[in-house]
Amino acid sequence: MVACRKLRFGGVLSVAIVSALSSATRSSAQSAPGRTPLDRVLSFPAPHAEERLHVDRGAAGAWHRIRKLTTTASLLHVTAHPDDEHSGMLTLASRGWGARSALLSLNRGEAGANAIGPELFDALGLIRTRELVLSGRYYGLDDLYFTTAVDYGYSKSVDEAFRSWDREAVLEDMVRVIRLNRPLVVVSRFHGTPRDGHGHHHAAGLLTPEAVAAAADPTRFPRQISDEGLRPWSVLRTFRGGVRVGEPFHVEVDATGDSPWLGDTYQRWASRGLGLQRSQTAGRVRVGGGRYFYERLDATGAGAGGGAGAGGGGAAAASFFADLDTSLGGLPSLLDEEATAETAGTLAELQRLVDEAVADFDFRAPARSVPILVRGLELLRTAIAASDAGPETRFQLGLKERQFEEAILAAAGVDFAAELRDAEGRAVLVPGQEARVDVLMEAPEAIDFVRSGVRIVDREGGLLAEAAGSTRPDEAFATELNLRVPDPGREGGVAAAAAPYFGRDGLARSRYEVSDSTDLHLPWRRPALAAIVGVTVEGSPIAHAVPVTAPIPRLPYGFVTRTVEILPALSLSVEPAVGIVPVDGAGPEDARPDRAARRALEVRVRTAAHTAPLAAETRLEVPEGWTANPAAFPHDFRTPGETGEATFIVTAPPAWRGSVELRAVARARDGDGEAEYRSGYRTIEHRDLRLARLWRPARTGVRSVSVARLDGLRIGYVMGVGDEVPAGIEALGATVQLLDDAALAALAPGADATAAGRFDAIVVGTRAYAVREDLLEHNRGLLAYARGGGHLVVLYQTQEYVPSDMAPYPASLPRSAEEVSEEDAPVRLLRPGHPLMTAPNRITEDDFDGWVEQRGSKFFSDWDPAYTPLLETHDTGQAPQEGVWLTAEVDEGRYTYLALALHRQLPYGVSGAYRILSNVLSWR
Repeated sequence: MVACRKLRFGGVLSVAIVSALSSATRSSAQSAPGRTPLDRVLSFPAPHAEERLHVDRGAAGAWHRIRKLTTTASLLHVTAHPDDEHSGMLTLASRGWGARSALLSLNRGEAGANAIGPELFDALGLIRTRELVLSGRYYGLDDLYFTTAVDYGYSKSVDEAFRSWDREAVLEDMVRVIRLNRPLVVVSRFHGTPRDGHGHHHAAGLLTPEAVAAAADPTRFPRQISDEGLRPWSVLRTFRGGVRVGEPFHVEVDATGDSPWLGDTYQRWASRGLGLQRSQTAGRVRVGGGRYFYERLDATGAGAGGGAGAGGGGAAAASFFADLDTSLGGLPSLLDEEATAETAGTLAELQRLVDEAVADFDFRAPARSVPILVRGLELLRTAIAASDAGPETRFQLGLKERQFEEAILAAAGVDFAAELRDAEGRAVLVPGQEARVDVLMEAPEAIDFVRSGVRIVDREGGLLAEAAGSTRPDEAFATELNLRVPDPGREGGVAAAAAPYFGRDGLARSRYEVSDSTDLHLPWRRPALAAIVGVTVEGSPIAHAVPVTAPIPRLPYGFVTRTVEILPALSLSVEPAVGIVPVDGAGPEDARPDRAARRALEVRVRTAAHTAPLAAETRLEVPEGWTANPAAFPHDFRTPGETGEATFIVTAPPAWRGSVELRAVARARDGDGEAEYRSGYRTIEHRDLRLARLWRPARTGVRSVSVARLDGLRIGYVMGVGDEVPAGIEALGATVQLLDDAALAALAPGADATAAGRFDAIVVGTRAYAVREDLLEHNRGLLAYARGGGHLVVLYQTQEYVPSDMAPYPASLPRSAEEVSEEDAPVRLLRPGHPLMTAPNRITEDDFDGWVEQRGSKFFSDWDPAYTPLLETHDTGQAPQEGVWLTAEVDEGRYTYLALALHRQLPYGVSGAYRILSNVLSWR
């Protein structure tokens, strides 16, 4: 067993070391805060302690990093959404070949379904971003990028995609990523033809070769060159996926082979990572696969010809880099740059040292590799400093320098952490607050190293704290660093810096606005606070940056680590995001006092204090003629993290129709005076994913909806993955009871006969059959409820719902069930006189105006004649779909399958969705 030192210390990275190391002063795992393009390469989010996979720890982790030193191969894989990626190919490329591997997703998957919770749209995009990072750790990604395009929903053609997306803007983002990352090879996941199916997939495949060509052309997007400091970049090879059986291909990547370091095949390991994108996979791990076929493209973006397969007449390569000299010595010629004999000799010697480190690596004692790796690092720095090295050679060697640093620290077993002291279970600081940070380093005693210093910096690189380093290996360091959080002087500035660097002000926007280009295209902002630790290993100086974190208790299961954030002293969130006032007439009786309650809605304002003690008052600003009761709500916060809930009853003026905006504001008084706060966030937290905050102004929209109310009705709701349909039902005046296992059991035949009678209708929420085992167990009770006179309403389900077994009459819901993704797709009423279409609201085609994202999903494909289809809709070029809303009499009651996307419409106050819901739940 190797003895270890565990030291808590603080220090400063000296100016002398900064000058000596130049680019080496950046972290080996992730750059210290900065504003150069190089900061967005090798920038994959560094894991917290519990996020680090076992294959990236200890000897296995050191081996993976040393393998990365053997080659200059690099690739960029282009997809449309998270979970599109060729996971096995990426894993083999990074963990098998050692290639620097990057993934570019055109969007963050905002419009997908969500199998793990109620979050949709931008909130879902934050989840899927974090899921892709989680998967990327399995793949061994070095970089992950996104464009600013937003996933607005399923597209059945590329023309539809480019009607929503600004094609040139997406292309510009792709070009910037290529010029930033400078990969030797670009690999499109998609073919770039209609065979890709989804319009986003087709667009990704179509734009990839265009972006490659534009990245090399200095006349395309020239401001990236003049203003951003980028240079044109000529990709050496471009490939596309989507190759069908029997078609020519040039590369066959076989990820089915075993990796002794992973203890599995590359594909099975990758599939485990892909399965962690649970919002889409529901936790399922795909089996099989692992062989990928790619066609090489020529300069025009067309197939290059030749290759293997039908009509190819040649053999396929096993790698994208076949016949390319990706050795360190071959780098200048690979990049078409000249090198002197001295530099060429240095690179050849560097390659020899790397090969020796690989050949002599000892899994039982990885630290034995440190001396030769340090010699290699010093030799590499000599090559970088050579004046004859071309700019591209220097860029690639600069990346290799950071990989060397990472390999040295991994082989040495040196580990770092910066932890907020006295966090009290919170990873939050506020402007002006004083804090203490402990810096932790673990290192084997056998390693010759000197601690050079530590400094704490903010996101912009501003120095917040420092302490002098050590001149002797055994000299003790200070145990803490004291700092004061900078104050930007305004609430909006703090909130803006805490929010994601990308955002939009409404669902109609198909592209994010960027508030800070420093982290543009990265998954998220870099840490608010970081510790830059300087060490000298075997005489070679290395700097390493780690985020300042805090342990958050999740007892009895231990702790999770969170990155420390800087938040405003107060934050406000408002529910609902969009409220409705049901109006069923505009006569003079609407002004009677006893009718005021029918014009009222409940608005909830949640105020969170991130510092204490703090006295605050929350108000709701309403338009003239409106009232809010109470007028103000006081809070007296005693502890940081305390929250206060204020419920306001807001009443519209008599005969009001239209839409208004209500704004929440909190005013707080402390020793420095009074401050005003008008924004907040929605916290998004799921298992294994880093916490996210979706920031929004503290306001709610209110719309009048001409709809019959449901006062006095009791509705049972079987919640599935989570949605906001129950809130929509309550907005209509009904009472909702969420049905748990016991409540469902009470519906069983022979059970409490009065249980079913308590509900005017029972609604099974979206995808409930996929996540509720008790629902499968008690499905007979739901059918008995319908047969006994109740109305059973089943919202859209996935393939776990088998209608032939679970519905009252046979029907089919295939795995590939149809959907209508165009939110403005035409709708035709098939039975306009049916009671569900006429009472209490008459449903017309106008009720389908203003829908968002889609009409519906997971339609029945065929059904028993006992069912009556009520409407038909279809996308452009799609066959008419009548399985979207079907209903049937069941003895004394009724069953309805309703696959309209009500769960997406209700939270945004879409009038027609409320009118349809009112009719369905009013059936007697």
